[in-house]
Amino acid sequence: MAGFGPWPPDIDDAPVGLAVSGGADSMALAFLTRRWRRNVVAFVVDHALRPESAAEAHLTVRRLAGMNVKARLLTLAPFPKGRTQERARQARFDALEAACVSEGCLDLLVAHHAGDQDETVWMRHLRASGPLGLSGIQPVSVRGRIRLVRPLLTFPTARLRLTLQEANLPWIEDPSNANRRFERVRLRQDLTPEQRQEASALQRVALQERQRLETQRARRLGRHAIWYPQGWVFLGQGGVDEESLSVLIRLLSGSVYRPARAAVQTLLARGFGTLSGVQVRSAGRFGDGIILVREERALGPSVPAKIGAVWDDRWRLMVPDLPGESLIGPLGDAVHALDLRRLGVPYEAARCLPGVWHEGRVVFWPRLEGITWGESAGEADFVWLSDVPATGENHFTT
Repeated sequence: MAGFGPWPPDIDDAPVGLAVSGGADSMALAFLTRRWRRNVVAFVVDHALRPESAAEAHLTVRRLAGMNVKARLLTLAPFPKGRTQERARQARFDALEAACVSEGCLDLLVAHHAGDQDETVWMRHLRASGPLGLSGIQPVSVRGRIRLVRPLLTFPTARLRLTLQEANLPWIEDPSNANRRFERVRLRQDLTPEQRQEASALQRVALQERQRLETQRARRLGRHAIWYPQGWVFLGQGGVDEESLSVLIRLLSGSVYRPARAAVQTLLARGFGTLSGVQVRSAGRFGDGIILVREERALGPSVPAKIGAVWDDRWRLMVPDLPGESLIGPLGDAVHALDLRRLGVPYEAARCLPGVWHEGRVVFWPRLEGITWGESAGEADFVWLSDVPATGENHFTT
């Protein structure tokens, strides 16, 4: 585990979190982690998608207690139908992240293993992915407010099951893991040993190429791009290319995926337009190049204002005392009272900044370095939330 560090001291105030489903892989992770470290806490998520899921989750909590592992049950609220796996994955991570923060966990261990890695790489190989996709699941990544660590990526699941059998520890078999309706299940059952070896070779080559490309991208953005705390980017003309435009659009939108390559190429040819909720236009008075700002029409709806609340998947409010029934929403027309030229903020970007509204007026402006909004209202701390990096995606080294 030292190779995945650094780790906080093994004390009650800084436990290491575990994502435990109750299946063999995550139960093996819990067993091994408890042998490595005294202060750990397991989070068991009940997706509430199957009638038996609640009973299985409670059983897993009891089994973890028998292993001397502290456990918390997290039951997900119902979410809209459609794209069930994607929605469940996002809801699961949101719950795990919040639970980690409340328990003081900086790190969350998850039980992806060598088989998961092979299947992921092979699926992306079938889709003709480039180095970014073929580099597979990364052992350490930063997402949101926590660090995800996958210490079992080099271990086959058969070895993990043998570990549990040797320790006489039970686990739960999820029937969905045998449902061939899912592509991953079909690959898990059908990939030959030779294909798994080929997947490993593809991943090794892709990792090297990806690191080379990311180094080039970082240098290019470092020379030509300026990221502003108001949530917009200036990109000098010498840095305007398909790759830079793609990663910056994803950064500003907070999207899980990059925009389609063909759409980026069309936008690049036009020199202006909107894509994935981001507006691209000539920089004008800001310099020789382009600016990228959030598209106002794509902003999320207003949300109740309370500490820790997230608006537009990009801004987190950090003010504890707020008027009752206040909302977080875009500043919009309220910016007409400001001298944006003096403040150095594009009009479009200012309209998309978050503010706290109460009874139809702004009661808290966003606190931003170098900007004084005036005395008409207070200032609130908002933290940029989007965990989509422009470089080093899903890769974290210390």
